[in-house]
Amino acid sequence: MRVIGRAARIMIDYLKSYAREGRYKADGDSGEILEVAFRDEAFLAWVNAYADLIEDFREKLRGVLMDLASPRQGKLMSIWQKELFSATSADKLAMLESRLQDGLALPFEESVDTALRYLPKRTKIDVDIYLTIDPFNTGMMRPGRVFLSILLAEPTPKLAKEFAHEFHHIGAHYWLDKNKQLEALRSSHEHARILAEVIAYLVTEGIANWYTSPSAIQVVKGAEKHNTRVQQLERNMLGLLKSLEHLLWWICERHEPVEEVEEAFQALRIDTSGQGLPAGHFLSGRMIGAMETSDAVSREGIIDLVKHPFEFFDLYNRAVEEGIRLDNSLVSVVRSKVADWTARG
Repeated sequence: MRVIGRAARIMIDYLKSYAREGRYKADGDSGEILEVAFRDEAFLAWVNAYADLIEDFREKLRGVLMDLASPRQGKLMSIWQKELFSATSADKLAMLESRLQDGLALPFEESVDTALRYLPKRTKIDVDIYLTIDPFNTGMMRPGRVFLSILLAEPTPKLAKEFAHEFHHIGAHYWLDKNKQLEALRSSHEHARILAEVIAYLVTEGIANWYTSPSAIQVVKGAEKHNTRVQQLERNMLGLLKSLEHLLWWICERHEPVEEVEEAFQALRIDTSGQGLPAGHFLSGRMIGAMETSDAVSREGIIDLVKHPFEFFDLYNRAVEEGIRLDNSLVSVVRSKVADWTARG
């Protein structure tokens, strides 16, 4: 396990030069640093982690960095512009310098042990940790990599323990990446690929949120904004289940245009409210919680979902009462489509 500070270092240096020069200057320090940034392996590892979340993200980020003072259209890049421009203040830059040094010294081993408690035996977690200046995601995972934003979170030993969530994702993908049926589904066609991503998302976020970071999906004393978001989602639990059913029906029916299906999935897994809790994270975590509290589903069966992800909907319906079950006919259709699409290739 390595803790890599290069992406954060480059961003801090860029923000300092931008503040010093008053704007982006192609022939100044800011221009030179930005060119280095978009050739740097660690910086691009972080940027490329957004490839499947924000279309043309590399170009959009470069545009924001070249003109931090100008507001952006759209919620997502507006967040990036506002927060990164704010980070050019002297106080914020001094804070980031301090946090970078603290982050490089964090002990992450205990959080790896926590993640392993909720993964099958013989799970391997091999990961590099990238420190970033990310105004949108506190933590993010990609195969073999975990990203931690020192802009959004103070790197303390307590935070290192809480990073079990991201390490659990690494361990979950150790098994999911070995799943031949999931691989076949991803390579079948676009709707099949989205179905594979939805199922993997529900399994990974559900288990990680319920077991390793339960405070993320529950009311927490003193966290007013977070609690408002959680309570809003709790009141809309049935609506969230209906949204998931709608997405699954669209996938099974091969709804066109497929971009609308992608947008429906994005609405579940990305939170544009600024509270940092996507509806899908909350929903999947509570679905896993329903399994955990049911006598009809074993803890081992839940943990083994990373090896048998297509059992997610069946285990959930077995765990809950009729009023909050997923449509059984839909679950049957999903099962049939998985078999059909993976057989055809």
